Amino acid sequence: MAAAAPPGGSVWRSSAYAGRSSTARLELALRVWHLIRVSLASLALALACKSSVGSSCDKGDGRCLDPKSELICQAGKLIETPCAGPRGCSVNEKGTSCDFSANKPGDPCSTDDEGVAICTGKDAMIACHGGAYAHVPCRGTRGCLDAEGRALCDTSLAEPGDVCHDENLKACSSDGAQVLICKQSTMQRFYACRGEGGCAVTAGKLTCDTSIAKLGDACDKKLEGQAFSCAPDRAAILICKGGAFTLDQACKSGQKCAVVGTSTQCARPTK
Repeated sequence: MAAAAPPGGSVWRSSAYAGRSSTARLELALRVWHLIRVSLASLALALACKSSVGSSCDKGDGRCLDPKSELICQAGKLIETPCAGPRGCSVNEKGTSCDFSANKPGDPCSTDDEGVAICTGKDAMIACHGGAYAHVPCRGTRGCLDAEGRALCDTSLAEPGDVCHDENLKACSSDGAQVLICKQSTMQRFYACRGEGGCAVTAGKLTCDTSIAKLGDACDKKLEGQAFSCAPDRAAILICKGGAFTLDQACKSGQKCAVVGTSTQCARPTK
């Protein structure tokens, strides 16, 4: 017998939903939606797995390429960087983690991660600078400390040639004889501290005793016309001009250059 036509004259064809209760139809719809979500997730994972060096990315993106290397975003493109530390490359609830504590100077890092660093011992850290890792000595008394995920490196003492990141940062040389300054990522000699106090850092403040200087010694241009020194033989007063100490006054016969209070002057030596 032919099926009775519902009002309107058309026949309701059988389907997956025909004859099912509203509860059964809801359960079926939920299962279908779950399958769609799983498929989309699988597709996204497959696309991620195909990411390689040069693939497009957003700043901060990263993923493990293998247990000892990571793909990290740099200027919108993925680059490869090593994770030579004991923990290698891993994934946690915060994302990808790359242990670069054993990376070598010159190993690539993302310029997006400029300044990222980790202590490699009590007196050194490895830091990302200019797209490459570099070892940075921490010669100050506090050495290197890892605090709240950051490496705190005491660079108040340094040696010429030490790697540095903060342009114009000043430090005392390890022997306290001179001030060094960071230029083009390297600590360089700035000026000598020939006075008895030498170069010292106290409570984070650097001081340099320039009460004694030689002709031609470099001086801080900020002290132009204000810094006076005695020549090593105390026969003349020198003044800071044009970034160097020059002759200001030759002491008369029987006089010697001396620092009296805050004044530098030629005077007869006291008995």
